[in-house]
Amino acid sequence: MSAPTVIDTHMHGLAGITGVFLLQGETTALVETGPKSSVDHVLSGLSDAGVDHLDWIIVTHIHLDHAGAAGTLAKHFPRARVAVHEIGAPHLVDPSKLWTSAARIYGDEMEKLWGGIDPLDADRIVTLSDGDSVDLGDRKLQAVDTPGHAAHHHTLLDTSTGIAFVGDALGVRLRDVGVMRPATPPPEFNLIQAVDSINRIKALQPSSVYLTHFAAPDGANSVPVDVACDEAADALLKWGEWVREARDQTRDLDEVTRLVTERSRADMGRVLGGEELERMDQTTSYRMNTSGYMRYFDKQERAAN
Repeated sequence: MSAPTVIDTHMHGLAGITGVFLLQGETTALVETGPKSSVDHVLSGLSDAGVDHLDWIIVTHIHLDHAGAAGTLAKHFPRARVAVHEIGAPHLVDPSKLWTSAARIYGDEMEKLWGGIDPLDADRIVTLSDGDSVDLGDRKLQAVDTPGHAAHHHTLLDTSTGIAFVGDALGVRLRDVGVMRPATPPPEFNLIQAVDSINRIKALQPSSVYLTHFAAPDGANSVPVDVACDEAADALLKWGEWVREARDQTRDLDEVTRLVTERSRADMGRVLGGEELERMDQTTSYRMNTSGYMRYFDKQERAAN
């Protein structure tokens, strides 16, 4: 059975920060879609791979960098069914709330960054719950609930090869960077759930993990799956402490972001250069990550009172 083909979406015009994964066998499936703004790169990658049809489009969750091009690709491949978490499915049929929510983060940059989002016909969608599988003929992809980054996040486990497509559950680990960075966007980020989900992935004992940002942690910065999971959990907890300490000084998001940025850049700056740090920011920004933690801690505080 062939390994997944990684197609670089060149999201935001940059190579090596967001990938989608092509599975070819008895059926042809694409895991993740990238945003609509980079769909031409995905279509070109599919063409280069000799693909003229898709049977399945499967996404880990509905954030725009993972599923933003689902509706657009479905138009190009009218036979394809789209598999998505049951909670996320309505937002692909009517993406207006999804778009509005993202606009609170990205503001006037929405069109430039994401290129819009085309709605999907409801009858094209197959909803997945924890433990459900997509049958691809010679392999199955099992949906494993891994909330934390988002409540509707699935890891997709290839039960034939043991490969786990983990979306954003482990965060970001670019191939040529070799440092794990959390992805903690508002409004649904939950630190406890995120760490629990990493432990669940680790317990699956996958043969490899494929991160949407970006691909398998291979090459010069290769690490075993257990190490990648431990690095991801450690990074989540480290950022949590940074935000908590800054939040004790001020509740101003801009100031907390500044303080967290200083801590993170000092921490990563020991091994990364400025260009690498900038590329990491294209996948998940300091402000977005900090905002996710701030909202999470605010919810915890309200619940305790």
